[in-house]
Amino acid sequence: MATHDFYQRVSALSRSQRAALTQQLRELNSHQQSAVFESAAQSPQRLVAYVVPHAGDTVTDVATLQNSLKAKLPHYMVPAAIVPLAALPRTANGKVDTQALPAPAFEVASSDHVVAPRTPTETILTEIWQTVLGLDAVGIHDNFFELGGDSILSIQIVSQAREVGLRLAPNQLFEQPTIAELAAVVNRAPEIAATQSPLSGPVPLTPIQHWFFEQAMEAPQHWHQAMLVELPDEVSVDAVENAIATLWNHHDALRLSFSQTATSWQQVNAEAGNPPPLTHIDLSHLNADAQIKAVAQHGSTLHREMHLATGGLMRAAYLTRDNHQPNWLLISLHHLVVDAVSWQILHSDLATLLGSPHQPGQLPAKTTAFQDWAKTLVDQAAVRQSEAAFWFEQVESPTIRLPRDTSDTPIPTEATVDTVTTALDTTDTKALLQSVPAIYNTQINDVLLTALAQTLLQWADAVSGNVRVEVEAHGREAIADDVDVSRTVGWFTTTYPVRLQLSDRTDCAAALKSVKEQLRQIPNRGIGHGMLRYLGDEPTRQRLAQTPPSEILFNYLGQRDLTHTDSRIRIISDIDIGPLRDPRNRRSYLLEMNAWVANGQLQLTWRYDTQIYRSDTLQTFANGYLSALKTIIAHCTSTVSSSFTPSDFPDADLSQAELDDFIGQLTQEAP
Repeated sequence: MATHDFYQRVSALSRSQRAALTQQLRELNSHQQSAVFESAAQSPQRLVAYVVPHAGDTVTDVATLQNSLKAKLPHYMVPAAIVPLAALPRTANGKVDTQALPAPAFEVASSDHVVAPRTPTETILTEIWQTVLGLDAVGIHDNFFELGGDSILSIQIVSQAREVGLRLAPNQLFEQPTIAELAAVVNRAPEIAATQSPLSGPVPLTPIQHWFFEQAMEAPQHWHQAMLVELPDEVSVDAVENAIATLWNHHDALRLSFSQTATSWQQVNAEAGNPPPLTHIDLSHLNADAQIKAVAQHGSTLHREMHLATGGLMRAAYLTRDNHQPNWLLISLHHLVVDAVSWQILHSDLATLLGSPHQPGQLPAKTTAFQDWAKTLVDQAAVRQSEAAFWFEQVESPTIRLPRDTSDTPIPTEATVDTVTTALDTTDTKALLQSVPAIYNTQINDVLLTALAQTLLQWADAVSGNVRVEVEAHGREAIADDVDVSRTVGWFTTTYPVRLQLSDRTDCAAALKSVKEQLRQIPNRGIGHGMLRYLGDEPTRQRLAQTPPSEILFNYLGQRDLTHTDSRIRIISDIDIGPLRDPRNRRSYLLEMNAWVANGQLQLTWRYDTQIYRSDTLQTFANGYLSALKTIIAHCTSTVSSSFTPSDFPDADLSQAELDDFIGQLTQEAP
């Protein structure tokens, strides 16, 4: 490409950012000096580049320049407009005459400075983003993660785009986090030829399924997830039976069964047909309170009826109420065949099948079958061998053990579990989702895990040190070009250990930047750990198995307000549907942290064993975490300008200290 003389008018960037941008421009323009200035003339604050071709170059390739900057800079430092000039206007003393620079031509924006879509593809993506994110307006240059987006919502965007003919992969939202960038890569991912007919036959166990059977639970057949929904008045019991049968035949994983041999567990996909019968339960003779109690009783029975070996890990009950109350549908599934994303798919499918009083809708095409996904994991395990050293370091490095209230260490079980619940208010939650990410170019897990590391160190009465956390994720990663599981039901969850190191838990900014960088070092969002632990070569499996397990589990479940948008099939979340796990079953962690957003608030639950911890200990810990999280939010919302970490410059091999020193030197040199 042609090199250029640049002038940058930047009213939104800090001095250190302008200095770093100067360096990038110098790299693009090795033969000319580059200058970065700040001006308050542009409103709203926008980043503009003025370029002058070298002698002999008559054309400025604006798109190439922008793409070159995108490859080297964070998205918020890429100019919103690039203006070619024959020469930069100069003052009498040779400085750039900022007053003589022509005004840039930005895309037409709304009154709120939201840049409108320019193409049909951008229009479709904008509509999808607004639906998934629950926002009235989204601009094509708005960052997905700064709008509250997360990895779970990215799957919904991929799925909805697929239904209207736009082919995307979930990882593309991490690499192209704006609509403008994403529209440019639509349909570049290989087309997936997913089998549409029902599949049957043996299925390899996935890593999370290996983990489940490794726990050797007392009652492995009773470890469920369930959903209670309110049905539209016009939906008949026959329509519900047909919907259950359709789901059964369409989603292969619902037909899985499991049997134990002398050495291992095996799973098999049953043939389609023979859907589970719909249990009819009449509650019409009971008052409202009695109906709620009856749901828990019948739900308990429904959960206990499953058997791993005979299959049928799906149970459904149609609960009839009186003529003035909508009927309910309770669906219970063993966790071996379902996860949180799968429930979103099933809920959407129920809305399609039961949403019309006259004609059931047609389900979208199937994506990669769970059977094929499991086989791909086995095939890919050898590819992940290069990650082994990273995972050995995560599990073998010394870390701080969690304090305990008792010297005894009984095995935690479901029978003695209790929960502490806290919540962030709506103001702080909105800031966490939409304001905090822009300061250090973070995602929500960066912030939540930073607060967790700080709180664990405080609990252990340590200012610095290493803590180890098991992170749970949705697991639907783009591990192969010919795989798309955005609409596949099954248990895809991954868990992976992360050793978080803080040099000073009281330094909020340093802690957040450090945790962000440590999380960015995790290869492929952690999916390789389970593949190596359960599907890798024998020495690797043994070495990973010999390390003590993590003591605390972290799981961010996303924004539940945004994942259940169909009001005709309303999910009921405040009624007890019976115990989903047998009380004799063991728990694998001393503490389990689950976080999600509901009703505009970040909800936090901490599950712990009452044989090991007192309730006041966990309440103090939960309050301490909330305080740490609020401190991070307050720091970020009060910070005038954003800052850099090494992952913002992936081509540079710099530590945080080296980057800070480098930017400091540039700041001294910058005009």
